[in-house]
Amino acid sequence: MDDITINVTSPGKLILLGEYAVLEGAPALVAAVDRQCEVHIDSLYNSTFQVRTPNLNLPEIQFNLDGYGDAHFRTLVDSDTEDQLRFVLCILKYVTQNFGHIPGASIQIDTSSFYHRVTGHKFGLGSSAALTVSLLSGLVEYMGVEMSEMDLYQEAFQAHRFAQGKVGSGVDIAASATGGILSYTMPDNPDQPNGVIERINRPENLYMSCIWAGYAASTRNFVRSVNEFKEENPSAYKSIITKMCDLSKEGVKSFGSGDVDTFLEVISGFTECERELGKRSNTEIMSDVHEEIYSIVKSQGGTYKPSGAGGGDIGIAFCNSEHTMTKIKQAIDNSVFDLMNLEAQPAGVEISKTQEISE
Repeated sequence: MDDITINVTSPGKLILLGEYAVLEGAPALVAAVDRQCEVHIDSLYNSTFQVRTPNLNLPEIQFNLDGYGDAHFRTLVDSDTEDQLRFVLCILKYVTQNFGHIPGASIQIDTSSFYHRVTGHKFGLGSSAALTVSLLSGLVEYMGVEMSEMDLYQEAFQAHRFAQGKVGSGVDIAASATGGILSYTMPDNPDQPNGVIERINRPENLYMSCIWAGYAASTRNFVRSVNEFKEENPSAYKSIITKMCDLSKEGVKSFGSGDVDTFLEVISGFTECERELGKRSNTEIMSDVHEEIYSIVKSQGGTYKPSGAGGGDIGIAFCNSEHTMTKIKQAIDNSVFDLMNLEAQPAGVEISKTQEISE
């Protein structure tokens, strides 16, 4: 067997507009960002798999995969360790069931850039999606399977749903797979992942800055609460979500055309809808923390919204002048909140492969 080494990096994501509305068929605006999931795969000469995750402080785990892709550990593994490996094992199982036998490999995964260096809190930047894209694309490359960018999005979309229980729009998968700033519309039927992905350029006079609210929030729990509100009060939910969908469409259009003033109005309107949706669903989408940041940004002439499900985590300040953004950053620096140094990542997944032919 030849010695094969695969190195893969995939960016995280930042949702600029369209949270919750994207689940109802509206376009979302998402940017791939320069936080990378790195996967390193080396071939092994037997059917053994080794997985190392340095940033999670897990010991090196060894196991074999059966014909169904289920892992059989070679040493005793406690339930906490197995639970932390669950996502990786699900991706290995998906690849086995859809692409065939995976040769033994040593796999190292590094998602450290998705965690706060001091507190250890995980940022809401799509680490599981980036991991899915990196690991899946690396494994199929290792197996010699050719895959287009759209094929990768579709397979990673399915693998991600397989691993996390058939939830999610796929917006984070699209960003990790393709990079850049995108307008993304999820598929009508998630079992046929033909979502619409369109690259879109950022207006030159639109200024954005990301702000860390200080703690992480559970996207799954927030979405579950909103879905319960949808079931219990469908008319009230429809009234709010229709506005959010209309704003998402208008926001994507104005962003793409460079109409910054209209885009900023859309952001303000969307934030108000998130505030109302949170109140009606008993979900702190616009939590007290986000409200405090909103007030700071607003007082300096900008506008603000949470990125993602809300509650805690990351928010984005928007404005139309460099001077205003400087004032916003100074005000945040003087607060208890932290500015985040995030930049859009033009490239999506990137793969390199080296192969030494055995004699």
